[in-house]
Amino acid sequence: MKTSTALIIFALGTIAMMAFYSYEIPLFIVLGIGSIAALAIDKWKNLKRFLIALVVGGICENTAVALGAWNYTNAAFIFTPLWLPVGWGMSTILLEEAFSKDVPAKFSKRAIALAFGGTLLVGINASHEFFILGCFAFVTIALFALKYYKMTEIRIGIMAAIFGTVMESVCIISGNWQYSAAMFWTPLWLPLCWFNAFLIMRRVIRIGEK
Repeated sequence: MKTSTALIIFALGTIAMMAFYSYEIPLFIVLGIGSIAALAIDKWKNLKRFLIALVVGGICENTAVALGAWNYTNAAFIFTPLWLPVGWGMSTILLEEAFSKDVPAKFSKRAIALAFGGTLLVGINASHEFFILGCFAFVTIALFALKYYKMTEIRIGIMAAIFGTVMESVCIISGNWQYSAAMFWTPLWLPLCWFNAFLIMRRVIRIGEK
C-alpha cells in the first residue's frame, strides 16, 4: 500500500469517528467495511496482523477504560464502543504501511507484557498525568538504551505519535471520548503513549512469523 493511500484511509477513518460516534453499530459497520477494503488493496497480506492488533488493542483499551482512564460518549455493550477494536487493528496496519513497512521488526513475548503493563500503568494512575508522563519517558529511554527499540524506529515512532495524537485530539474535541485527567483535552503523555504503543504493537502483530 502506498503511503498516501494509507494516510487517506487513516484520515477517512478519523472523520468517520468524529461524525458518526453517536451511532455505535453503524460506525462499526462503516469501519468494518473500510477495513475489508483496505486489507483487500494489499491482497490480504496484513489480515493476520490486523486481527492480532484488533484483539490485543481491544483488550488493552477495554481494560484501561474499565479502570477509569477515559470514557466514551456512546458505548452501549462493553466498556468501549464495538468499533474500537476495529479501529485499533486498522490504525496499526495503516501506520505500518505508511511509515515502517521497510523497517524490520520481530515478534517479542516482552511486547505483550509491555502492552498490558502500559495499560495497567495508565489505568491505575489515570489521575496522575505528570507521573504517567514521567514513566513513559523513562520507559522510552530505557528501551532504546537496552536496544529493544532500534534507532531506525525513532522516525516511525514520532510519526505514529503525531498522527495518533492528532486523531485523538480531533475526536475528543468532537465529543467522541474524554480523558479523566488532561490539562489540554489530550493528556501530556499521549504522544509518548502512541510512540511506544506502535513500536510495541509492531512486535506483537508478528507472532508466528519468522
